[in-house]
Amino acid sequence: MLSNMLRLNMRFTQPMIGMHTQLGKLEAHSTPAKLHTNDQQARSNRHWTQPSVDIDQYPSRHAYGNDNHTDFARKYGQQGFSDLAKTTSRWTQEAWDNVENSGKRGRNPVVQRYDSKLSQEISKQRRIVAELIPDPVITYHPVEAAGEPDLGDVTAEFEPQKIFAETNFTPGKVETYMQQKANVERWVTEGKYDIYA
Repeated sequence: MLSNMLRLNMRFTQPMIGMHTQLGKLEAHSTPAKLHTNDQQARSNRHWTQPSVDIDQYPSRHAYGNDNHTDFARKYGQQGFSDLAKTTSRWTQEAWDNVENSGKRGRNPVVQRYDSKLSQEISKQRRIVAELIPDPVITYHPVEAAGEPDLGDVTAEFEPQKIFAETNFTPGKVETYMQQKANVERWVTEGKYDIYA
């Protein structure tokens, strides 16, 4: 009799909430400083000069009358102007002498001037001056060490890009969802059989 009794069965399912979480993240990146180097090695840059001999023969050649352009112009330049002025003055005087005295009896200015010049040349005292010829100037340049040493340049410079590091913040987040809904199931059992509504 008891085996045919109806029994009420109940099953309860509790609600379940699911959750996904993502933590916040702070990232900091710094740009490394740049390094610039200058590597110039030192060098001696020293060398030896060749010996040389300079011989100035102009004082000797000048004693023989072999003048350069500067000395020749200095010596004969002013003399030329002076001789030109004297000759012009002498010719002017001789012309006036010819005009004034050529027509006078017993006067022959041209012949008289010629005789006077000839007697002056004959009575002129000749002198010969002997001078020593100067030696050439000899200059000797010995061997010398020339050139300036190069000390080189080995330097390093740091160039920072930014004072502060670059940061990136990713905020955290939480996601919730219904993993399992609440549920109530009921059924009856009669004997060995379950009867579902």
